[in-house]
Amino acid sequence: MRSSFHWRLILVSWAATHAEPVAGERGVVLVVEDDRKLARIVVRMLERAGYRCVTGASADQALRAVDEHHPDAIVLDVMIPGPTGIEVCRHLRADGWVGGVIMISARSSPADRATATAAGADAFLGKPFPLAQLVSTVDNVVRPH
Repeated sequence: MRSSFHWRLILVSWAATHAEPVAGERGVVLVVEDDRKLARIVVRMLERAGYRCVTGASADQALRAVDEHHPDAIVLDVMIPGPTGIEVCRHLRADGWVGGVIMISARSSPADRATATAAGADAFLGKPFPLAQLVSTVDNVVRPH
């Protein structure tokens, strides 16, 4: 008696399983940071993670960008030109904006964190922060569509 075996090999290309996400497919993130170098780094990391990014460097630019681009989340520096990031967050929450807000700041005492939370921030990261932590924090605050 003879035995026979049949193997079925299904090949999937490496590119199909390891493709980089398309920028924007995970949502839109507004990055409000007046340090251009840091803003570019943050945008690059978030775009690699699949987010489409819009930038601003002041409170006025942040508020305009929210109206124009309807972001899913905002990475918002506390110390920006014009009203502070805390005041921008308060204003957005008072207007009923429900997107995720991540405050970032070089000042990260418990009092600073509490102020951000009271203003309506969903998360707070002290500078410098690991970029991977920023991406995972954005992932956590982006609301499903």
